[in-house]
Amino acid sequence: MVKKSSFLIILFFLLNCVILYAQAEDQVPADKPKFDFTMNLTIGLSSYEDITQNQVAFQKLGIFPGFAYGRWGLGFDLSLEFDADFHLRDLDHDGRPDGWTTLHDYLTKIYYLQYGVKGDPLYGRIGTFNGYTLGHGLVMNNFSNTLFYPQIIQLGLNLDADGRLIGFPYVGFESLVDDVLDWDIIAARLYARPFLDAQNPIFKGFELGATFVTDGDTLELPTEVPEDNPASERVAEFGIDVEVPLLEKEGMSLVAYADWAKIVERGSGGFVGGAFTYQWLNLFGQIRFLGEEFVPAYFDSFYERDRGAPPAVKYASLDAYTEFYMGYMIGTELSLFKVLKFSFQWEDGLHDVEGPRVLTGIQTAEGALPKFIASLVYEKKDIDGIDDFFSEGDSLLRLTAGYKISPVTKILFVYERTYSPYTRDPADRAFVDTQFSF
Repeated sequence: MVKKSSFLIILFFLLNCVILYAQAEDQVPADKPKFDFTMNLTIGLSSYEDITQNQVAFQKLGIFPGFAYGRWGLGFDLSLEFDADFHLRDLDHDGRPDGWTTLHDYLTKIYYLQYGVKGDPLYGRIGTFNGYTLGHGLVMNNFSNTLFYPQIIQLGLNLDADGRLIGFPYVGFESLVDDVLDWDIIAARLYARPFLDAQNPIFKGFELGATFVTDGDTLELPTEVPEDNPASERVAEFGIDVEVPLLEKEGMSLVAYADWAKIVERGSGGFVGGAFTYQWLNLFGQIRFLGEEFVPAYFDSFYERDRGAPPAVKYASLDAYTEFYMGYMIGTELSLFKVLKFSFQWEDGLHDVEGPRVLTGIQTAEGALPKFIASLVYEKKDIDGIDDFFSEGDSLLRLTAGYKISPVTKILFVYERTYSPYTRDPADRAFVDTQFSF
């Protein structure tokens, strides 16, 4: 059952956005907002791994209406998937079609409700989100609420506000909830820019932040309608971070930062790092100092898989870290001849219990190839050796390739390696769609 408090929270979110929007409008004159409507239709095939770990194919009719008014946006995912007998999809074999039987199911047809964009003085979103990082990622890095999507749909909440909105640009906050219909993972970061009026650019760009993240239902298993596990214990982590710009010239910048964090009733650790950017090149790295019972990025891309029973796997894994250890992270992002964008990141702890982790991606630059679009993102953790680099365990992969037939029509192929919400084992998903956009 959907909690009454969830509706109140959503209402509170909307009212706050309206109030802050009105405040912003009083300060900055703007043109009258325009109303826009878009419709994306897809016809194709979907393939998933069901609760018995068999691959099952479905005929797919995707309906994605979107509405926009000024800085507000609302989108729905009304996709229908039919098996060979023309029955609606039932991956968990409970005798009911997935996603169309309860009030919760209908609420999760909301793909997003959004105000503004990330980085605006005011930004809010209810729906799915990917790759969420707080600060420089020591506490939460690359966290998503879509690991089991579309079998399990979560209406996450992002709400950010910067003091610029009310003429006080020295403070701000960013926040996250994994699912407003089942509040378990809650995160927030407060930040301050106390020397913003200073003439010295180093002091002017100085930023101090404080992060807090908690998971109140560590034993929860993913289900279509979430249910709290009364045996769960709360996990919490807090941290501080500081950032200083050392160099800022046209087309070139150098930023240094340091973070420290502690898992409550467990260990603590930190890192120092920097990022150098010059036109098409970005280089970054960290040196890490990590204590007993502590790992960097406890809330990471795999967290939704690792957190659950039995018993609280992620939390229990901290027992293996019995002594202080050091680590590092290095990476780069490149724009190659304005045709391809490439990124690579490698991180490892020295003499720790887990192997290295890699995150890499490549994609075509926007507009570089008028008819073709393609991208590949791959993440792998706990790499035991060269042979293990591309193994399916502890890895995430998304491959997208598309061909634009006309301005409104394209053929799209998507392949994903992710995890089954039913078994938590690696699972493959594939989609072949003909998309129409109006």
